[in-house]
Amino acid sequence: MGKESYDIQKSLEDYIKDYPDKEIRIINAAINAFAEKGFEATTTKEIAKKAGVAEGTFFHYFATKESLLEKMVPLLIKIIQPKFEKPIKSIIEETEEMPLEKIFSVIILDRLKLLRDNQRFIKSVLPVLIYRASLLNQLQESILPKIKNYMDLVLKRGKSRGEIRDDMSVDIVMCQMLGFVFSYAMFSEWSDELKVKEDIELFIKFTAEGWRK
Repeated sequence: MGKESYDIQKSLEDYIKDYPDKEIRIINAAINAFAEKGFEATTTKEIAKKAGVAEGTFFHYFATKESLLEKMVPLLIKIIQPKFEKPIKSIIEETEEMPLEKIFSVIILDRLKLLRDNQRFIKSVLPVLIYRASLLNQLQESILPKIKNYMDLVLKRGKSRGEIRDDMSVDIVMCQMLGFVFSYAMFSEWSDELKVKEDIELFIKFTAEGWRK
């Protein structure tokens, strides 16, 4: 799936090099600690040790682990948003003349790569946010609307060329595609890249039958 890395944790570490601020170092250390032990099992002492600061310094910036999460999400949004948005924008620009099915196949392959490169991060951070609706909503509301706009652009292109029915909803298409991406990422093998591409093309082929007039 290409050599470019979408690794969010590496991007966060690169960001820290430019902004060697203790608060951000502590957040990065917490993300790594959560990945190893989970949120509940990780202590503030362990986070501080990973960050290379005293536990008292942790409490200078964060009253609790919960308050750390509240500051973690805006930073993650800043790091994650370009990784969700820019590749799709580039794909749409580069595939303008391609059939709709091919465009969506390229987008799905790219999204699977993003999930593959961030499996450890997703397993450690998302479960923490799932039970904290306000924090999860911040993450969703900063990313999904922009992705939806790009998907809508692709659908409009397909409608103008008569490739799909005029009443096909972008919400339905996103649900279908996201459902495939997340389930495939969880339950399928990644070792055979050719098979991954074939599976995506089959999914799009059969799904697109319902999109057509």
